[in-house]
Amino acid sequence: MSSKIEYKGKHAVLIMQGQKEKVPGWLGEIFLAVIQYGDKEHLLYDVIPDSTNAADVDDLPQVQTFNDRGQAIAHFMNLEHNKRRWK
Repeated sequence: MSSKIEYKGKHAVLIMQGQKEKVPGWLGEIFLAVIQYGDKEHLLYDVIPDSTNAADVDDLPQVQTFNDRGQAIAHFMNLEHNKRRWK
């Protein structure tokens, strides 16, 4: 999955999005996304935890920024695997 989006006022690409999942302790369904942005010489990757319910946002893990795609995907997979431990 790869979609062009606008992120932080710049052109970006949504390169991965996890499955939305209802997890005990959360009001909405939680999920992850990896967004690639920046110029070709200095690409950055944000791993973003999110929820379908705005009330969950303050309790989600922090957004992590990587300059290596592999590290971003590894972090995404780790968070995806441990959704039940986020809270």
